[in-house]
This record gives sequence, C-alpha cells and structure tokens, in this order.
Amino acid sequence: MTQRLSPEDWIAAGFRALATDGPQAIKAEKLARELGTTKGSFYWHFKDVPAFHAAMLALWEVQAVGGVIEETSAAPEPEAQLRALMARAGAPAPERFGGTNVEPAIRAWALQNTLVAQGVAQVDAARMAYLRSLLTDCGIDQGNAVLLYGAYVGLDHLQSKEIAGTAEALSDLVELLLASRLPRKPEQG
Repeated sequence: MTQRLSPEDWIAAGFRALATDGPQAIKAEKLARELGTTKGSFYWHFKDVPAFHAAMLALWEVQAVGGVIEETSAAPEPEAQLRALMARAGAPAPERFGGTNVEPAIRAWALQNTLVAQGVAQVDAARMAYLRSLLTDCGIDQGNAVLLYGAYVGLDHLQSKEIAGTAEALSDLVELLLASRLPRKPEQG
C-alpha cells in the first residue's frame, strides 16, 4: 500500500518544481508524475491549480514570516534576536521546499502573476515591519531596514547562483550596524 500524500507533500513538490523549472512546472499532472501518483490525488486536496497556487503562497507566508518571527523572537534580547534573524535569513529553505532557489523563484513568479505579487508584497511588508521593530529595539535607526532587507533579497539571489560568502554577509552587515551605534572610546594620549 502506498503512503497517502498530504496537502503539504503536494505543496513541497510545487515549490521544488518552481525552484527548478519555473512557474510553468506547477501543474497537477507534472507534480503527480514526480510524486508517483495520479492527478486525482491532487484534486482530492485542491479544487484546481489556482487554489493550489494560493495554498503554496499561504504556506510560504506562514513559514517566511510567522515561523521566522517565532523562531528568532525566542532569543533573550533584541541584539540576539537580530543576529538570529540574519542567521536564519542567510540559511536556505529546506530542500524539501526548493532549497536555495525557492525564494528567488517566487520573486520571479511574482513578475508574471498578480496573486503571487500580492503575496510577496505582504511578506515583504511583514518582514520589514519586524525588522524595523528589531532595529529600533537595538537602538539602530529603523531606516536601515531598507538596507538590510535589500541586502537580504540581493544576497538570496546571489546565494541561489552559488556565490560564496553570501550567508555570512548579512551577519557581517548587522555586526557593522550594531558596532556603529556604540559610543566611541575617547582617544588616549
């Protein structure tokens, strides 16, 4: 007897297809072949392909915002939370969900699909709000949120191209921002 597939199994397959072959690969028949099942299993869980796309976006939003905030806010102080956030941001998504290529693929998909563009805009806004809040709590001008988030998006793209050093670059940038807020030591002389 074969294992019954869950909606998350289908969604994970959708993200893997998106990350490797683009949005045109997110089709019931193609995903069913990858999972070794029938399209009927897909339609058992999802009304149609647009409903599947909406479910993919909903799961991404939960993982990309809520899961990250929950994980990083467990750190004891704002500076540790900010460091945890940058470490988490520098880590790729699990391979089950498309790995390093998935977020750049979602952003590319958003250029062609208004529903996806709205989802990306919501994720970006929620991430920026959290980042601004953390920066304020750390005593760093929240205007730096644009710098950090822009660096994240760009470095995420570079990481998907396997350019070395991208994961550490965000953490390095945060350390520079944290150091810049400290008062300078008086010169000895």
